[in-house]
Amino acid sequence: MSKIFTQIRRSPFQALAGIMITTLTLLVISVFTLISFGSLKILKYFESAPQVIAFFKPGEDLTDIAIANIRAQLESSGRLNQFRYVSTREAEAIYKEKNKDNPLLLELVDYNILPASIEISGKTLDDLPLLRNLLIGQEGVEDIVYYEDIVQSLSSWINNIKGFGAGVIGYLTIESILIILVIVGLQIASRREEIDILRLLGATPWFIRLPYILTAVAYGLLGSFIAWGLSYLLLLYSTPWLAQWLQDIPLLPVPVWFMFLLLGGELMFGALIGAVGSLVATHRFLKE
Repeated sequence: MSKIFTQIRRSPFQALAGIMITTLTLLVISVFTLISFGSLKILKYFESAPQVIAFFKPGEDLTDIAIANIRAQLESSGRLNQFRYVSTREAEAIYKEKNKDNPLLLELVDYNILPASIEISGKTLDDLPLLRNLLIGQEGVEDIVYYEDIVQSLSSWINNIKGFGAGVIGYLTIESILIILVIVGLQIASRREEIDILRLLGATPWFIRLPYILTAVAYGLLGSFIAWGLSYLLLLYSTPWLAQWLQDIPLLPVPVWFMFLLLGGELMFGALIGAVGSLVATHRFLKE
């Protein structure tokens, strides 16, 4: 440990450069990891929400027998995931809850002009067309709301984010390794005489290499802690705005276990960046 501090004290600006580049790389990884985690939760929420809604004649409820028959037909397809019947009274309660701050709208609407509905979701997105067609054929259906395009668009958007994030992370990782390599190479070049003396005294190659490797690993670990702390602060700062934007989507708060899991992953990745860069550098510049 004392050798690591000695190395950092001898070349503070090089150490700062190494820590800053690993911090940048791991901060980007943190942000894209949080975005990916949130995007998957949002996608799961929309996939589990009703994806096809059939509306019946306003003011008329279906009989229990009619509801059971429709459900049986949908279940017989083997593709039904969730089924929910919303009566006119329930529709009125939902309407009043959503418009409780607007008394004028509450006075204009009651259950007599609201339709009963059946809300369903499929096991996969590919199941929705068949379920939709089964609902369209039911007696009394006057309108169908179909959310397949929304879920597919969201899925495509998430995949694009992942692809872009992977590209940026890959670029920054390579850049970090190269900068660590250059920094370690400069440190070795500045201590060439000291290294030659150690060799004359019989020091093994790994005895000479180890301080440089451990110092580079320390750069990665420090960068990991800083990046994780910055990403956590950014998340906490943006939580009120995100909560207002997400509304009913159960995404926040982010579980503490996930943040500590992210920290562990960043520490390992930061140490790996430092280790790879320093191993290449010591192999290149400390050849016998």
